Amino acid sequence: MIDILADLHVHTALSPCADDAMTPPAIVAGALAEGLAMIAICDHNSARNVAAVQAAADARLTVVAGMEITSVEECHVLGLFPHAAAAETAGAEVTALLPEAGDGYIEFFGEQHVLDAHGDIVARETRALATATPLGVTACVDLVHRHGGLAVAAHVDRPSFSVISQLGVFPRDARFDAVEVSRHVASGSEAEARFRAFGLPVVRSSDGHYLSDLGAAGTRLTVAEATFAELTLALRADGGRGVADA
Repeated sequence: MIDILADLHVHTALSPCADDAMTPPAIVAGALAEGLAMIAICDHNSARNVAAVQAAADARLTVVAGMEITSVEECHVLGLFPHAAAAETAGAEVTALLPEAGDGYIEFFGEQHVLDAHGDIVARETRALATATPLGVTACVDLVHRHGGLAVAAHVDRPSFSVISQLGVFPRDARFDAVEVSRHVASGSEAEARFRAFGLPVVRSSDGHYLSDLGAAGTRLTVAEATFAELTLALRADGGRGVADA
């Protein structure tokens, strides 16, 4: 077994709230500079930049295919998938539920850039990725599982866009695989203990929207190798694997 550092919630310039500098090569370079061995690309309601970041990383960094889905209640649900094709299929299903981005949307949020591995713009997403889907939280989790993924309750400590802030309680029957806390929850704190009481593994991620965010929070994984399959086993504490605060 080896211990690796992972940041399982990173955005690219496709996300309307992320900096345009969040390009595949810049993200990979920034992650490596911070000593990360694994990241997950989780853009809002889309996975169209995942393959480009994976191509930019090559064998230097494990890039998990992900997406951050916004439920109808405006809860954020992370989906982590075994490969880019699964994430893209799930992402296309989610994006199709969103309205077109009008002029006012683009003026407010800016362009949503689909990039290649070199960071060049190859397309612009025309759907309003910042808006909520019509899917309830449980439906979001079911969608992730249907495509072979892991469902994580995103930044459960935040006062907005978390399942707790939006629902008032943690939905224990939603079948989440893990909960995520932000950098603002100190390791070993009373707040962290409350979230661990949900009975699920707790991961800490940066929710990086800027290059300076990379590695600002992370999770230490004990795994045999840096792969999605091993991440899955680590969340289950299988065979000596596990997750811990970085």
